[in-house]
Amino acid sequence: MTATTPAQRRVLALVFSAAMLTYFDRVCLSTAAPSMQAELGLTQVQMGYVFSIFNLAYGLAEVPSGWLGDRWGQRLMMFRIVGGWSLFTMLTGAARGYASLLAIRFVFGTMEAGAFPTLSRALSHWFPPERRSRANGVMWTGARLGGALSPAIAAAMILWIGWRWTFALFGIVGIAWCAAWMLWYQDNPLGKAHARTLEPVPWRRLLTNGTMLALFWAYFASGFGFQFFVTWLPTFLMKEHGLTLARSGVYASLPLLAGAVGSLLGGFLADRLGRRVVGVCGFLFSAIAFVASSFAGSGEAAIFGLVLAAGLHDVTLPVAWATCVDVGGRFGGTASGYMNLASSISGTAAPIAAAWLAEFSGTFGMVFWVAAAVYAIGAALWLVIDPKRGPISE
Repeated sequence: MTATTPAQRRVLALVFSAAMLTYFDRVCLSTAAPSMQAELGLTQVQMGYVFSIFNLAYGLAEVPSGWLGDRWGQRLMMFRIVGGWSLFTMLTGAARGYASLLAIRFVFGTMEAGAFPTLSRALSHWFPPERRSRANGVMWTGARLGGALSPAIAAAMILWIGWRWTFALFGIVGIAWCAAWMLWYQDNPLGKAHARTLEPVPWRRLLTNGTMLALFWAYFASGFGFQFFVTWLPTFLMKEHGLTLARSGVYASLPLLAGAVGSLLGGFLADRLGRRVVGVCGFLFSAIAFVASSFAGSGEAAIFGLVLAAGLHDVTLPVAWATCVDVGGRFGGTASGYMNLASSISGTAAPIAAAWLAEFSGTFGMVFWVAAAVYAIGAALWLVIDPKRGPISE
């Protein structure tokens, strides 16, 4: 296996930082929500719609954005994506009421859509197939670290400069990233094929390919379980285990930190043991950890089980993305956007389903059992997924 070159390390650093920024800009809204509601006079329901409209817009724009990345090339597309979401991050700080905030966050979702498909396609140009799982692991480590660290950083900044200037500063950081990306990233490593695909997308082959269908539903399963960690986890710890708000906030960051470790580990394991082994084992052992968490008698025991569930599941992320880009071939961005659409769908449905299950059963333990069942299906799907299947474009 060849050593990583300085140019490859630079690409990894840019991808890692972009993945972190996606979650900084997303999570800033949830941290700022109480201040925004107080100043803008928003009800809880209105704020809920502000949260949800991002997922709606993100899901609608995911496949078109992945397709544009294939046609324009990743250098230009990521400049558009990060530049666009940075602008609307800054505009979030300028919102004057419910209607303007709703419109801004809808456009923000469309701007950010396609980021991960485009980044994963960029990695496919710079790394050979036997090293792509590891490279995608670095990308998802950045995403999970961004999700884990951003609440504390955003909270400190809001206390220091207020929520409006916090959004402005996060947007400026994104603009600075765009400058670095255009300066240091090229679509075409020496001797590689061009990164743009101008021919029509073979939609029938893409949508009926067995591996792509299995990846779609496996990624639906991924999104279903993950959403609990970024929505209901603090509520679960406070209501069912009596933790304070401050303590539950600290504990809630731990599954995302475990996910960062799992993403990095999954990439290394997949390049040694094979992607299917990592996919099956990650989902299966994570399902077991979810079930164990339902029997926890304390907040500490519960978070231990959920940390295991998150870390074990996230070993599957780099193998899913590396496989999807390989199967997509010249249409890797479009294929990745299609797969990521599944996560957007389950990400929209999972918080509502969790609320209904908790209300029906009187405990979030039922949610863990359902998540475990969904993850078991994800493990079974990885028995169908063929990571060595040739690209659909051939």
